[in-house]
Amino acid sequence: MAKLSKANARLYCGTTERIAKLAPVVGVNPTSEPVYLSDVYPGLFAFFASTNGSDRFGIIEVETSFLDSSNFLPCEWILEQSSRRKAKNAREQHRRLESYRKALDKYHDKWRESLQKVGVCIYDGYIPKKTIRRITVYDPSSNPTITNAIVNARISVADYKSTFQRNQALTRWLTGGSVTVEDWLGDDLLETPKDEREELADRLQNKFGLDIFYHEAPAKGQ
Repeated sequence: MAKLSKANARLYCGTTERIAKLAPVVGVNPTSEPVYLSDVYPGLFAFFASTNGSDRFGIIEVETSFLDSSNFLPCEWILEQSSRRKAKNAREQHRRLESYRKALDKYHDKWRESLQKVGVCIYDGYIPKKTIRRITVYDPSSNPTITNAIVNARISVADYKSTFQRNQALTRWLTGGSVTVEDWLGDDLLETPKDEREELADRLQNKFGLDIFYHEAPAKGQ
């Protein structure tokens, strides 16, 4: 699960193609809007940022060791789900999320818990271009397997734990890494029919709609 350290200081921002492509020039968040960072949900946040079905998703890899820790905040999901009083219905839950979203500053010290329990935290500050390590752009119409995994992801304590391996593999795929059938299926590997495994292998190899727009290796000594 996510735990920031010098050896593991990478988080991801999911956004629009336009914002992602501007990041190496202007950084992220020049207009001072809070940025959601995650270890396994950048695809979902890119989906949230999209305005129509033809938008391509932008994924930005950020090296957090350059960021000011005082600007990190918890996300509204961890605050709502860790509350003693549970929402009675979806409408009340939405109202509670909005309420927490407007008061995140009050819960600053819970940002690490937020990242560790639901895989999401917020950075309420400017993210300079020197922190950007990789940018990829994904066309959601190019690979149904990948896109379905993105849009069906859920941000919750239970889902983060139960689907961590799948979402970790998904994030690795979206950032240009290789993902095997074994990585994707995990404990379901042996229960999955051979023909489905073979079809999945082909889809995981299909990166026709994924472009690595920018990639910068860390400086020596970092």
